[in-house]
Amino acid sequence: MKALPLPAFEIDLDERIVAFNAEAEDILRLDNRVRPRASTVIRSPALLSAIDKAIHEKIDAPLSVEVDAGPNETWRAHISRPSDIDRVLIVLEDLTPLRRAARARSDFIANASHELRTPLTALSGFIETMRGPAKDDKESWGRFLDIMAVESERMSRLISDLLSLSRIESSEQVAPRDQEDVQEIMSSGTAALEGFADERGIRLDVSGTDAPLPVIGNRDELIQVVENLISNAIKYCRKDGTVRVTYGFASDMSEARARAGQAWDDSERMTLLQSINRPGPGEPAVWVRVEDEGPGIEREHLPRLGERFYRTDQSRGGKITGTGLGLAIVKHIMAHHRGGMAVETAMGKGSAFGVWLPAMRRETGGV
Repeated sequence: MKALPLPAFEIDLDERIVAFNAEAEDILRLDNRVRPRASTVIRSPALLSAIDKAIHEKIDAPLSVEVDAGPNETWRAHISRPSDIDRVLIVLEDLTPLRRAARARSDFIANASHELRTPLTALSGFIETMRGPAKDDKESWGRFLDIMAVESERMSRLISDLLSLSRIESSEQVAPRDQEDVQEIMSSGTAALEGFADERGIRLDVSGTDAPLPVIGNRDELIQVVENLISNAIKYCRKDGTVRVTYGFASDMSEARARAGQAWDDSERMTLLQSINRPGPGEPAVWVRVEDEGPGIEREHLPRLGERFYRTDQSRGGKITGTGLGLAIVKHIMAHHRGGMAVETAMGKGSAFGVWLPAMRRETGGV
């Protein structure tokens, strides 16, 4: 029993716990010096009833009972009694991660369905209007078609982001293996957003190093990180404001995290993703920071940034079009690259999002 990886314990025919492994000892808070009755340790009526049945009745196959062990915590108890032993064996299996994943999938499907239904409903409404009451009102058709084009583009972006998120999640447990240069990635990512910034009247200020910033990563995913962060900053930046993008090389992850997420005084800060692997001092890293001159983000919203479909539009100055998946995509990409992500914000000043990831060693220093 001690070799079992799951919590396990045995109960004799007097319903006393007589043996258990270390995992069961931790969960049930047992003591080797006493043999408590099962009813004093186990609070689940269903599990106690199944144990009683195993003791007093002949069972041909192991019993299985689900146990609610607390808020959002569920276990499955497997109960068996070999015919030649006067003891009942109980093995506990933690179902909490599976249930949490199932709830997350269910919530994701519900949210995705809702987000897709909104533009579809608008498109259907305008099509019905153009076929019916407005079929002869050609002057209105142009306005209707413009709105339909916007809704169609919104639905296209949402589908694209959903596919991106699904692809990234499916490969998140396998670390990238290609050698890439973050300096080149920053050039490509920022160049793609220059037109968008000009349309919004936003100045894009990019500063970094001209030296290579070698990392092991996925080029397309890292470009998507840069584009998502800069695009968000442009959307929320005040008119005629500046979006500042800085990046560089750091001697270790701690320095990279500080460069990416800690630059202002009197600001609210939060780490949204901690690096999975934590290299020690001397293990290099690359960092990127994107600042906007927007209204800032209220403190209560910070823990939920990076959740799928979560938006802070109302607190950040009105209606901003987006899918609500941009930061979620960034967070998952950084997890795929064993990196980190943080936010820094000051009301009335703006917000900054920073990311960092392990770098390859290089000969020369950087910014």
